[in-house]
Amino acid sequence: MVKHKLAIDYNVSRPIGVVSNDPYNFLVLDRLFDDFRIITPQAQNWLKELPLHGYASSLNLKQKKGDDTVKRYVSSKKFVELFADDSKRKYPLYSPLDPPYKINPLAFLMNSPTIAHAYENKRYFRDEFSGLIRVPDYEIKYMNQLDRAASFSDLWERFDGPFMLQDEESSGSKGSYAIRSQEDYVDAVKSLKKYSQGRTIVASKFIHGEVSSIQVCITKYGIFNGGIQRQLLDSEYLCNMKLDGATRWCGGEVGGEYPDIVRHQAQEVASVIGAELASHGYKGVFGVDLIVTPENEVYAIEINARLTGYSHVISDMQMLNGKIPFLLLHILELGNFRYEVTDSEALPAAPTYKKPGSLMILNNQSDEEYVLKKHIRPGVYKLVGDHVEFVREGFSLKDARGEDTMLIFCRYNEGDAIGRGKRILKIMKVGKTMTDGDLSMKSQHLVKAVKKTFELPE
Repeated sequence: MVKHKLAIDYNVSRPIGVVSNDPYNFLVLDRLFDDFRIITPQAQNWLKELPLHGYASSLNLKQKKGDDTVKRYVSSKKFVELFADDSKRKYPLYSPLDPPYKINPLAFLMNSPTIAHAYENKRYFRDEFSGLIRVPDYEIKYMNQLDRAASFSDLWERFDGPFMLQDEESSGSKGSYAIRSQEDYVDAVKSLKKYSQGRTIVASKFIHGEVSSIQVCITKYGIFNGGIQRQLLDSEYLCNMKLDGATRWCGGEVGGEYPDIVRHQAQEVASVIGAELASHGYKGVFGVDLIVTPENEVYAIEINARLTGYSHVISDMQMLNGKIPFLLLHILELGNFRYEVTDSEALPAAPTYKKPGSLMILNNQSDEEYVLKKHIRPGVYKLVGDHVEFVREGFSLKDARGEDTMLIFCRYNEGDAIGRGKRILKIMKVGKTMTDGDLSMKSQHLVKAVKKTFELPE
């Protein structure tokens, strides 16, 4: 039974399910709904070791390289049969799903794919908002224009130094290239030719500053933001950027201190974009990538019209601080479900966290597949010297509040092969983990201890 004491009235008995190969992102829903189900493409034994009230099952699909998508999962014969026997269940999706659908699409809690794609397009985003909020100076290029002999020097002069090249439809830091030299430019154009498929390229001035983001939630009670997140990208302690196609995003930190002028600018970005999205019927959560300069200027870079890899952390932090979590509001809004907030103080209006919340994603840093040598039991761990020790069961930050405690989750089973550059495990903890855009010395030690304990590649 749901035991939280949040000041919101809604149907906690409503059947809710998630279909995901990465179900860490939805575990908080087990604390919010009595009838919660996790469906994974292949069996993930770690879920059986968590103290969940809901239950997990598998579609037992064969693994297919290059087709590891929710679209494939929910189009499978097994899922269609499962839905026929459980047609009242609603499924919140990480991101909107394009047609065609094998089941009634009203079962999926999602925004319009058309609206989401339009605003995630880097070209349309800049064209729409450049007169309303601060965005980097930019211009649109076609691939044949970038191929010209003088194109690098022209852009260098145009932007007075380093610049960015971005495929208009890329996402999650993919298809984005920082150009600091002609060699960078040649490599970027070569890669864009391979992946952009004839789309336009956004060239923009390189903004020096802290890579950040802000998560926003559109509700009938207003537009709320979850606080500025420091993004952890290209960390040498967590990923290997020398590997082609390696994961760049390694987590981050939310709840840190920022000057009022920065917070106010971020709030303005959230409100302006949120109002525009809401006018087109968008509901629930979206993210905005930001750059915060040393001069305290906030630039909006792009929109993620979906949940993000940090949504579950923010919701966990909000519950820890007695606020109604974004993930719950996201589901209630997208489902048009009845709900009433019984105390306005519980609305996540002003992100005031007692301590920051951090996420670190450890990837396979070797240039070959890595076979997991040890079972990694999910739950709360404690740092002891140069290794970590399992303490107790748990899957929420409320279970791991101590300075040297953390949550560790790995969806792989002992003996599973993990591809080069791919994610191995996630570490969540309360407290700061970052300094100057990368891991602090203490966090570096923690990551080394995790690697040593589970014999993970350096």
